[in-house]
Formats: sequence, C-alpha cells, structure tokens
Amino acid sequence: MRRGAALAVGFALLGCAAARPPRDPLTADQHNDLGVAYFEQGETRRAASEFERAAALRPTWARALVNLGDARLALGEVPAAIDAYQRAVALVPEDPAAANNLAWALLQDPKRWPEAEAIIDRALAQHPQPVGYYLDTLGVLRLRKGDNTGALDAFRSALSDGGLERGPTRALVLGHAAEAYTRLGDEAAAARCHARADVERGLRGGGATSADGSATPLVGGPASVC
Repeated sequence: MRRGAALAVGFALLGCAAARPPRDPLTADQHNDLGVAYFEQGETRRAASEFERAAALRPTWARALVNLGDARLALGEVPAAIDAYQRAVALVPEDPAAANNLAWALLQDPKRWPEAEAIIDRALAQHPQPVGYYLDTLGVLRLRKGDNTGALDAFRSALSDGGLERGPTRALVLGHAAEAYTRLGDEAAAARCHARADVERGLRGGGATSADGSATPLVGGPASVC
C-alpha cells in the first residue's frame, strides 16, 4: 500500500473513533428518577425519553417499562404504550398492576380492546389491593361489550373500595359510572355522578373534609352510587 493511502485510511479510522457517541453518564435508575420528575411536572415527552433511556440501559427492569407505558399513554401513543406494558408483563407476569395497565391501554385501542378481558380477569384472580383500580378497568371493558348493568356493578364496587385514590382518579370512575347510568336511561343518577366527579376534581389530595376536619365521603356503598 502506498504511504499516502495508508495515511488516508488512518485518518478515516480516527474520524470513526471521534464520531463514537459519548458514554451515558447516568444510570438506569437516574434516568428513571429524572423521568418521574419530568412526568410530575407535566413534561411528558421528556419523561418518555428518560424512561426509554432507563429501559435501554436495563432491558429487564419492568418498572421503567411500566413508566414508559404510562408516559406513552399520556401522550396518546396507544400502540407504543401497549408495547411497553407488554414487555413489562412478560418480565413480571405475576404483577397485577402491570397487567391492569396493559388491559387499560388495550381498551383505548379500537381494534385490540377485546384482548383486555383475559388480562384483567387474570389480574383480578390475584386479589390485588386496592382493588378499585382493577374493577374500574373491568367496568370499562363491560361498557365496551355493551353489558351496562355489569359495568355499573363494577363501578359501584370500585367506588366502595376505600383504597381508591381521592381526587382525579375517583372522578374518572364516577364519570364511568355516569356513562353506565346514561346508557341505562337513568339521567338523574348520571347527573349526580357528574356533580360528584366535579367535586372530586376540585380536591387537592387527602379527600374532602367537613368543618371538624373529618373525611366526608362522596359516595355510599355498592347499592347507592351517586
């Protein structure tokens, strides 16, 4: 090989080495924590990027994949959310929370929603706590199937679960119950559910309180929702 050609090859190799991307200075845990912080601040796109990095660094970490699914779903990227949740469930098939998230994401897909039934049934069979979140998913599935009475039963049971978080989460379930009542022709009950949901959306954690500081429940037991 001529000397000039050898030098050219050497410079080319040095150029390739210089173009190599720098090593990521953050660990998977740090990327995940950063993603959680971004998500809580409403910077969902940046959160998703951090969860992606965390999952890339530790592909067998189900928590990062669940977080990624949450971020993708919040961005309206349903297929990507389903993919992330499916990867998480494959890693931790015994985790009902990951299964519930997968079922919920599938319910947002106009074609794949029937797949959610077997998944939420398996999750409920593990007797998860708090069960209200899982029962809400079950109720939405029943609404999709046209089983309005069964859906309302599920929402009633969800709302009677003391572990169901107050505020926006409870408001969401109340909105689902309102839809079930509307489909069943009970507009008065639907309106009461919507009103209670509005109250819940105004909460800032800790639930509503009465003048003496005690908790004020917004719904009754399974037989008297809204």
